[in-house]
Order: sequence, then structure tokens, then C-alpha cells
Amino acid sequence: MKILDRYLYKKLTVYLFVVLPSFSFVAVLAELIEVLRKAKQLDIYYLSLYIAYQLPEKIYYILPISTVIAFILLAKDLIGSKEIYPILLNGISLRSLSFKLFIFPLFLSFVQIINLELIMPNAKKEVEKIYSILKKKPPEEEKYLFAYNRWITLDSKSYIYFQFLDFSKKEGKKIIFLKFDENYNPVFRIEGDRFRIKKSSILIENGKIIDLTDIFKFNYEKFKSFEFPVSVDIKNLKKLVKIKKPVSILQLYRSAVIAEKFGYPAGYYWSKFYSKLATVFSPLILSVLVFPFLWSRKKDKLVIAFISIIIYWYGTAFISSMSESGAVPHIMILSVDLFYIVIGLFFLSRLRFSEL
Repeated sequence: MKILDRYLYKKLTVYLFVVLPSFSFVAVLAELIEVLRKAKQLDIYYLSLYIAYQLPEKIYYILPISTVIAFILLAKDLIGSKEIYPILLNGISLRSLSFKLFIFPLFLSFVQIINLELIMPNAKKEVEKIYSILKKKPPEEEKYLFAYNRWITLDSKSYIYFQFLDFSKKEGKKIIFLKFDENYNPVFRIEGDRFRIKKSSILIENGKIIDLTDIFKFNYEKFKSFEFPVSVDIKNLKKLVKIKKPVSILQLYRSAVIAEKFGYPAGYYWSKFYSKLATVFSPLILSVLVFPFLWSRKKDKLVIAFISIIIYWYGTAFISSMSESGAVPHIMILSVDLFYIVIGLFFLSRLRFSEL
């Protein structure tokens, strides 16, 4: 049995390493054409780096369909060479064979997780940098960006802390401003529950000003609203705090939890989180769906399987968009995976030797 397992896994691996680079080449070529159309300078070095850093994301989306095609090629090979018949005659049913083979896409799903969590975030960051170099423009502003729990140095004697800051709205919660004199003795401290950054000042609400000139006696004054004249450049502030766009499942989850904690719209982060969580196991789910149709003499069943794969991706994206707008609960995104795995197991339970 182990010899058979190794033989089948080897075939699947070979097919995958034939299909995956082919699809990746087409995807990278299309991306390269788009970049060349928008690029302001043609630098082979940066173009090569751009393509290299784009590969992890391309593989993430291409690997599921490549896995399905590898299964199709395996089934066609086993039927064409008649190797499937000795397997079945030795008491190994198609259902028991499927559960052995599903270890392969399950392993690939974990490869997807490693790629998404460890490789893609850094690669995505480098892609944005190189793209801005090729376009000779600064990186485009992100729609959803915030930072939290940060101390920032405004100048050599002024420091500011914010617990939460929404860069798009230029407002946040829990702010502390510290001012020091020439000898680095504290002069005063301003605290506030809410704040909004203006062009040349910060409007602070529900706070207090603490006089620190006398360390033995603290004087403070409470206020409901206070406009403090200090200039904070949001663009430079983004560079200082080094905001990273969440890409991985863990990053999206952390961003969603923090956004909700501070009353920031978290729909975008939750929808992306559940979307990534749903599709990361797509190599396994799509393999389970397609496998029962591979052994049928009727080609129309394979066509139905391919249409189902297209519906899977568009269905997940559609529900994810509805989830972001709040039309449906975020967890509904996982319903596509659940539906497909149930349908796949149903057809797998009806799979018979007579279909060959």
C-alpha cells in the first residue's frame, strides 16, 4: 500500500510542477505587460525584482486550480494506462483511494498557509516599493490604515503618544503630549480621550493639562475641548510608524479586533479575514468536489465541475463584498466552503466502480 501511495503522490507532484509553472508564467507575463504599460522607466533589475516578489501571491491564487488539474491528469493517466483496474481489483475502492490522495491537497493547503503568513506579507511590501520606483510616484494611499499604541518624536523636546489613530479621518483616541525644556526636565503634559489632527494644530477633547515645572507640586486643569498649536504631518507620521497593510490571516484578525476595540469600522478586515480563511483550504475543497467527476465517462460532468470551481471563487468574493458592507454576517463567507465540501462528499459517497 505504501508503494502505491508513494507512486500516486509522485505522479501528482510531477503534474503539479508541470502545471503550476505554466500558469504562473502566464500570470506573470500578464502582470509584466500591465507594469510596462504604466512604468515611467524600464529598469531590468527592478522589473526582475517585481516579478520575483509577485510570485508568492500568484502562486497563492494559482495553486488551487493547478491542484485540480493535477488530479485530472492523474485520473486520465490511470484510466488511459489501465493502471486503475489492478488497483480496484485488489480491493481498493475509488472512495478509499480518494481519502489517500486527499492528503496531497491537504498538505498543499498548509503550504498555502505558510505562504500567506510568512512569505506574502513581506513580498507584498516589496512589490509596492518597487512599483512606486518604476512609476516614479510615491506609493498610493491605502483606504484602510490605522496605528495604535505608538510614541512619536515630534522634535528633540516634544513627544506624542496615541493609543489609536485613524489616518484616513486624521482622528483617534487617547493622546498624550509631553514637552521638555533645554535640560530635558518635563515642562507640561497634555492628555485627552479623543483628538483630531488639523493642519497646524491638534484638537483634543475631554482631557487635562498638567504643569510639571515643579516636581513637588502638580497643577492641572481639565478641559472639554482644547486646540493645541503643534504641527503633525500625517504623511511623515505614516513613515515614522511604518504602517503595514494587513495581508496574512493573523494580521487581518489582529487589525479587525483592534479596530472594533476602538470603534473603528472593522468590516473590511473581518471580510478579508474570513475570505482568506475560507480560500486557504481551497486546494483540498476543490479536490474533494472534482474527484468524483474524474472517473465518469460523461464529459459533461467534468464541465459541470469546472463551472462549479468558477462559481466557488466568484461566490466567495461576492459574499465577502456583501460582508464588508454589513449586508450579511462575516462568518457567512465560510458557507461556500461548507456547501462545497458537503456536495463533494455526497457525490463521493455515490461513486461506484461501474462508472469506469
